[in-house]
Amino acid sequence: MIRQYNSQRHRRVEIGGRIRQVGTVPIGTIVLIQGRKLQVEAWLPRDYSAWERGRFVTKRIAGGHLAQVRDLATGRIAHLSDAFLVDAVSIRTDEPNGRALLRRAALRAGRTIAAVAADQRQSEDA
Repeated sequence: MIRQYNSQRHRRVEIGGRIRQVGTVPIGTIVLIQGRKLQVEAWLPRDYSAWERGRFVTKRIAGGHLAQVRDLATGRIAHLSDAFLVDAVSIRTDEPNGRALLRRAALRAGRTIAAVAADQRQSEDA
């Protein structure tokens, strides 16, 4: 689920010609929780059981409050409640240039690492 629909904390957005309640923490947001950087990867829909045609079936509905997050330091994936994400310090990436800025920062870091490695090679050769 790309967006968190029908969440408790929401804003109203027009999607496909209809006004929908969309959660306040978008996919791609990086948050700082207990000193760890976590990136929101997905929103998990709620599951519930229903009795249908003589048996129980599992149904999924929008409005789930659990997010799939990735720890950027270790790469581990976990599930986290939206209550933690809303109250956390966030580095927003849902802005128009947010992803471009992250990409640019990663390129700069790569260039810096390459420059340091080149300097080390030169000092070893001398």
